[in-house]
Amino acid sequence: MSKAGSVCERRGDLSLDSSFTGTSAKLKLGRFRWKMRGMLSNLGSSTVVTNQQPVVAYENTYKMAPDDGKRFSIKRAEEVIDGVFNHYLHGKSYDSKVFPRLIKTLTELIRDRVKTQGMERYKILATVTVIENKEQGVHLASRALWNQHLDNFASLSYEGPDYYAVGSVYAIYHD
Repeated sequence: MSKAGSVCERRGDLSLDSSFTGTSAKLKLGRFRWKMRGMLSNLGSSTVVTNQQPVVAYENTYKMAPDDGKRFSIKRAEEVIDGVFNHYLHGKSYDSKVFPRLIKTLTELIRDRVKTQGMERYKILATVTVIENKEQGVHLASRALWNQHLDNFASLSYEGPDYYAVGSVYAIYHD
C-alpha cells in the first residue's frame, strides 16, 4: 500500500487513489455509512432535558378595529415627543459626534413611551431628525400606505440654539 493510501486509511478519509479501487473502497464506504448512521441516530436520543415551555397557538380574533379608548391619541404622542425633547435637548448645542447616538436614544425612548400608553394591536414607528441650523431651508416628507380610519401619526418640532429637531410617531393598526 502506498504512503498516501495509509494516511487516508488512518484518517478515515474517503478520498480514493489508485490503491483504493474495487472491493476495499466499497468496504471502506460501507463502514463509513455504518458509523454515520450510528452517530446520527444518537443525536435524537440525547439525555439532556430542556425546560422549554410548550408553544401556545392562538386563534385569530378577527378584530378589524380597536376597542374604544385603545385608539392612537395624537395629543398624547405629541406630549411624549415634547417631554423627551425638552428633557434631553434643552440647553444642548449641536455636536456632530454626539448627536447620532443621542438621536438613536431619543427614537427608542419616544417609541417605548408611546407603546406604554395602552394602545393594543398598533405597530409603532418613531423617527427623529436633527438638522444643524445654518439658515438653510429644509422640507421633510414621508409617505405610507395605510388605512386612513385606523392609522395615524403625530409630529412635533423642537428648536435648539443651533439646530432643529423633528420627532414623528406613526401608529399602524395591525389586525
